[in-house]
Amino acid sequence: MPLFRWLPEYSVNEAELDNDHKKLFYILNSAYESVMNSQEVDCVLPVIGELLEYTRQHLSVEEQYMREKGFQEIDAHIAEHREFKHKIETLKTEYHGNNLEVTKELIIVLGGWLLHHVIKEDKKYSSMI
Repeated sequence: MPLFRWLPEYSVNEAELDNDHKKLFYILNSAYESVMNSQEVDCVLPVIGELLEYTRQHLSVEEQYMREKGFQEIDAHIAEHREFKHKIETLKTEYHGNNLEVTKELIIVLGGWLLHHVIKEDKKYSSMI
C-alpha cells in the first residue's frame, strides 16, 4: 500500500510540474515499500538517492517556472526549498551504515514535506496560471 497517493486536487495546473510531483510521489512510495519489505538498507539506498536527486532537479525547475511567471512570493518559496534541501542533507549526513530506522525517518520526512509543500505552498503559484 502506498504511503502517499496523488489526487487530482494536488494539481498546480501545469502539466510538467504535476508530472514531476507525481514522479516524486512514485519514487517516495517505492522507497517506502522497499524499506518496509526489507531488513537491509542497501536495497533502499539507490531509491533514496533517486528521490533526493529528482527532488533537487524538480525544485530547480519549479523555481525557474515561478521566475518566468513573476510569482510574487518566490523568495519565501525558495527559502522553503533551501530549508528542505538542508534538512535532507542533514539527515543524509547523519545516516550511517545499515540503520533502517534512520532510513524510515528520512522517507517520512521527505514524504511529509512533499505532501505539505505540494498541497499548500505550490497551490499558491497555481492560482496565477
